[in-house]
Amino acid sequence: MYARPNELNFNRLGLSVGKKAGKAVTRNRIKRLLREAMRRLLQGLSLNYDFVIIARKSSLECELADFIRDIKKHMDKITGVNAMSSKGQNPLVAIERQSLRQSQGFEQS
Repeated sequence: MYARPNELNFNRLGLSVGKKAGKAVTRNRIKRLLREAMRRLLQGLSLNYDFVIIARKSSLECELADFIRDIKKHMDKITGVNAMSSKGQNPLVAIERQSLRQSQGFEQS
């Protein structure tokens, strides 16, 4: 998972699932699950980040709960904000502090 702050008022998501992951039906299922996991994690948060997720062949066995757990772990590391428990708090304060310390390039976790 890669993430980079953007200057927009919304988050963007890019997904990449290679042909090694399986046929089109399988790749599309993985993308649907990843989109749903991000939708649930980002609901109510305006982090203003660009996220890029590159799914590997090991994603074939994963269910929605697995994707949510893994993405949450990486989002916490990248953004410095707990994606599930930050409701009621202002995540932008933590993001601004974090982005001041980071370089302008993509961060990888």
